[in-house]
Amino acid sequence: MNRAWDLSQTSFLVIEDNIHMRSILRSVLSGFGVRQIYEASDGADGLEIVLDRTPDFILVDWAMAPVSGADFIKILRSDKDKFISTIPVVVVSAHSQKATIVEAMKLGVHGFIAKPVSPAVLFDRIGDILQKQELHGRCKGVYGQAAATPKRSGAAAQGTKAAAASARVKKDPVSMALL
Repeated sequence: MNRAWDLSQTSFLVIEDNIHMRSILRSVLSGFGVRQIYEASDGADGLEIVLDRTPDFILVDWAMAPVSGADFIKILRSDKDKFISTIPVVVVSAHSQKATIVEAMKLGVHGFIAKPVSPAVLFDRIGDILQKQELHGRCKGVYGQAAATPKRSGAAAQGTKAAAASARVKKDPVSMALL
């Protein structure tokens, strides 16, 4: 892996329900030179950030409530916006059984890292993914979206927002009781 990646212009979204783990991942990414790090405590909040900020890269926990990492990935991968639906996603989870990893890969993740996270492993995985993205033409400039790309609005954004809200309601027993 080429260790010369400049991640200063690459934005990351960390979706993790454990505040301490989110803080650790933020610190590790900052140590890699990442300047723009968004955080969410579950998949529904993560989807809202994806729509508002369109990060270049996503790190997501698998087991969260009310919207799990698996549900987040399903919604993300089904988005009609080809840029959003192909954002690189790496699952960072303590649930590293073979069945979980296979399911994550079938959902279209770019990698799976078992907790506890080693910064060297995370950096190498990010670099491997960036290298593959570059080879397949996803990169624009350093990496990621061109700076002038506008925010989504209208029906496309509303469809994903509705999916996020629906996923949140389905997982929340209080909301289910109110229906």
